[in-house]
Amino acid sequence: MARNRDPFTQALSSLRERIYSGALPGGSPVIVQDEAERLHLSTTPVREALARLSGEGLVERATLGGYVTARLDAPAARDRYAMHAQYVRIAIELNGRALGSLRPPPPRFEAEDPTAAATRLFSSIVCSAGNQVLWSAYQKVDGQLDLVRRLEAHLFDDLSAEATALYKVYAEETDPAFLDLVARYHDRRIAASGALAALVHAGAG
Repeated sequence: MARNRDPFTQALSSLRERIYSGALPGGSPVIVQDEAERLHLSTTPVREALARLSGEGLVERATLGGYVTARLDAPAARDRYAMHAQYVRIAIELNGRALGSLRPPPPRFEAEDPTAAATRLFSSIVCSAGNQVLWSAYQKVDGQLDLVRRLEAHLFDDLSAEATALYKVYAEETDPAFLDLVARYHDRRIAASGALAALVHAGAG
């Protein structure tokens, strides 16, 4: 059976999308039997998918058993953006030690989705550092930020220019210049974390 049709992948993809879309807002119980019936699956792949999502920080074990979706309040959003910035900075430093003035090539810039373009650039930088512990920690925080990233366009009207600048400076300028852009990228999102969390809570987008 094709991988994209196996029950675990089907359950994982569906649950992750329902969390990202707000169909399962923060603090909502996730009923294994209900999700299994909705997907026409047994409960086993649903439980396995929830265990994976728990490891990613998207769901949590409930006090009385079962799972609930993680709440993304203002402090949580702020802390995740701060950790994301730190992981990118660490990767830049690791690449600098290993490669000197050379840099791993950036992914192709896709202007139609500047949020995704910036995310791909950061992911490429961290992945290229070759540190599995760093990459695993980054992936977890990066995944938790997907929900708020979808709402950034409600607050920022210059996302395309921002992503274009990140790619341009990464390719042409010195590390301090790029590090400054990385800091500015994250600092304004940290400052807006309350507004972003409010949009998540309101179900915007």
